Amino acid sequence: MIGFILSTIGVGLHTLVAYLALAGAALAFAARLDPRIPKALSTLVSVLLLCVSVWSFSALHYARYEEVADLKARVAALDRIAQVHKRIAQKTNADLLERIVQVGSLQQQVADYEIELEKGSISACPADPAYIERMRALQFGGAQ
Repeated sequence: MIGFILSTIGVGLHTLVAYLALAGAALAFAARLDPRIPKALSTLVSVLLLCVSVWSFSALHYARYEEVADLKARVAALDRIAQVHKRIAQKTNADLLERIVQVGSLQQQVADYEIELEKGSISACPADPAYIERMRALQFGGAQ
């Protein structure tokens, strides 16, 4: 229940223990001013609470250090994925450009052939050598 409340307000258990122990150590040290409290007891409680506070801050530091290392590993993995995607995109763009050039060449060949058909210099007869030569020069799909 306490963990849920602390996570809701954004404070971790180590952080809470560290600050409470630090505040307790300050109170125990301030208690030395009261003549009813033995100075040895006040010193012992202060040192004990300071040790707990230092331990909690240390645990918090190492938890954050591990979190940073984990985040760096995730960033490196995402960077590798981004590089792969970049290579794929470059290859796809190059293939697309090549395909566009092929389509443009095919369109030019068809336009030239239509012009020659209109002029009447060639016919669409399969026995015509110019027709056979042009048909063999055309490339459809990915065939070359």
